[in-house]
Amino acid sequence: MIIIGITGSIGMGKSTIAKMLKQFKIPVFDSDKEVNDILENNDVVKKKIYDLWPDVIVTETNNKKIDKNLLGKKIFGNENYRRILESIIHPKVEERRNTFIKRKNKSTIVALDVPLLYETGTDKVCDDVFLVYANEKTQKKRVLARPNMTQKKLNLIKKAQWDEKKKRKKGPYLVTTSYGKFISFIIIVTYLIIISFKRKILKL
Repeated sequence: MIIIGITGSIGMGKSTIAKMLKQFKIPVFDSDKEVNDILENNDVVKKKIYDLWPDVIVTETNNKKIDKNLLGKKIFGNENYRRILESIIHPKVEERRNTFIKRKNKSTIVALDVPLLYETGTDKVCDDVFLVYANEKTQKKRVLARPNMTQKKLNLIKKAQWDEKKKRKKGPYLVTTSYGKFISFIIIVTYLIIISFKRKILKL
């Protein structure tokens, strides 16, 4: 099995690249989706967050839930809070990721969509990494179009991640999304062919 990591800063187009890989029947583990599910449904995690930050809890139809917007504002404004939350969430995500890989052990290629791939050391379980990037203008336009997003929050999120230059030093495959989906698709196809030959999945 070949494990491909997909990473990049917010708004770079990771989800778009993940969808392209799915077109080739490549299973994709979506870390953001798993985090959201954990925050909504993992009672142990929810209890820890309730105890730490009761002000991010809201009540809807008599049920308490975590307001992710309030939680985001709190943790991205305080590095210590962010590290505490990561220590709670990341082990749970890792458990789910390992289960995903085991369940897909008959697949030739699987992909892990992980925004903090390098920051969490998840690149160590990957055979290859796709670093998705776009120019700053494109990133800003995409991100600020999202609900509850501001320039200040964008800056705080970027500050919590490795900068692109540092990520590039790791030698990933570079995938631009600045020029439309067709160009990105061609890049992905090219890399998959290279990886397949390199890992001896395809033979001349």
